[in-house]
Amino acid sequence: SDGDVGLPLTQAGNSEAGHMNLGAGRIVPQDAVFISKEISTGKFFKNAAFAAVCRHIEKNKSDLHLMGMLSNGQSAHADPDHLLALLVWSRQKKIKNVHLHLFTDGRDSPPHSALKLVEAVMRGLRNKEEKGKRSGEWIATITGRFYAMDRKKDWSRTEMAYNAMVLGRGIYAKSPQAAITQAYNRGESDEFIPPYVIKRNGKPIGKIKDGDAIVFFNLRSDRARQLAKPFVQKHFEKENAGNFKRKKVLKNSLFVAMTDFGPDLDSILTAYPSPDLAGTLPMVLDGRKQLYIAEKEKYAHVTYFFNGGFADPVAGEDRVLIPSPSVASYDLKPEMSVFKITGRVLKELPNYQFILINFANPDMVGHTGNLKAGVEAVEAVDKCLGKIKAAVARKKGTLIVTADHGNAEKMIDLKTGEMYTEHTSNPVPFILIEPKKKNRQLKRGRLGDVAPTVLKLMGIGKAKEMSGKALF
Repeated sequence: SDGDVGLPLTQAGNSEAGHMNLGAGRIVPQDAVFISKEISTGKFFKNAAFAAVCRHIEKNKSDLHLMGMLSNGQSAHADPDHLLALLVWSRQKKIKNVHLHLFTDGRDSPPHSALKLVEAVMRGLRNKEEKGKRSGEWIATITGRFYAMDRKKDWSRTEMAYNAMVLGRGIYAKSPQAAITQAYNRGESDEFIPPYVIKRNGKPIGKIKDGDAIVFFNLRSDRARQLAKPFVQKHFEKENAGNFKRKKVLKNSLFVAMTDFGPDLDSILTAYPSPDLAGTLPMVLDGRKQLYIAEKEKYAHVTYFFNGGFADPVAGEDRVLIPSPSVASYDLKPEMSVFKITGRVLKELPNYQFILINFANPDMVGHTGNLKAGVEAVEAVDKCLGKIKAAVARKKGTLIVTADHGNAEKMIDLKTGEMYTEHTSNPVPFILIEPKKKNRQLKRGRLGDVAPTVLKLMGIGKAKEMSGKALF
């Protein structure tokens, strides 16, 4: 995938980029690429949202907090160069106190790579401590993405991450390296490191206080929105079912997101708003019965990302969200909700002209690195695909099987022998099963060619915005 879906050439594909390209019928430049270009031209350092941060800090004589995922550059969620650029910007603006709240990865990067990544960040920090007083740039908290980037509304995880940053409550360590080492000694990988608060002289290095400014430098909203809500929603406790009661509600804080987190979080200042896409597949199919179905883990992808960045339906399409199982890790339930999704699809099949289904198993279980569970996940998907194939054939319909990126086909790093939990850059299949024509010759293509192919199969012209070409 990489360059063919609007990502940096060296970066593997991801679900957000993949679904956007699939639905848009073209290469969609991703936020990471655009922001990196802004950095290289110097425009990044003049961004209006960041200028507002400077004014807020100067007015309130407060601190800056940078929060986001610690990445090796292979994740869609965060880019290490963006964190570096924010540090350069804060130095240019002479911001006195900068606190980093870092989320360790272990899914889009090797499961035990956080120690080296943290050490690399610390080598570049500028700080000083004199007579117990600190200034400059310090890592204040370390939290695994399992807690800080939950998207399943497991609010207990979000509460732990929030409390570490705002209350200074968590497991205490004298340094970021000590925190990670302790977690490794307990057998925890980067993803599952519980919230750690770094203490010096018996006090947390950098709690988020009233009047402070926060920049959330993650790029993808799907794993950032849940954590952002207790920071920015005035009536957080009422607006989110099953959540937690904040022990500290921040006052007069400024919250900036690197990218768009959605219209319902309108108190967030967005540095780089996402342009909405026109002429996507759901829009072209307006007037035809459409169904988009996935379990919770991939629901945003078959709706928001596939339709070009719109939170609501764009053409009267129907949406079905199937809950994901409540387990700590999906290798504990490799089938996830695939059978429930399939049951609903088989029931709805006669009622729709176009159905988009996402089976999350190969990706979500692939991220665990558990090979046995990965095999079970693929077997469950295969069984369900067989049922859908048979049902589509009985209706004399057409079935397309493809993927947004690779993952489960590689679960062991052959060089190190470690579990491989990351996405891959391997080409994805495009399987076309038609009721009459067999052995149709298909061309090699990219994800942006899938929507034009669907439209050609349905006898519909593609949108003028679609630069992709049908694969036959």
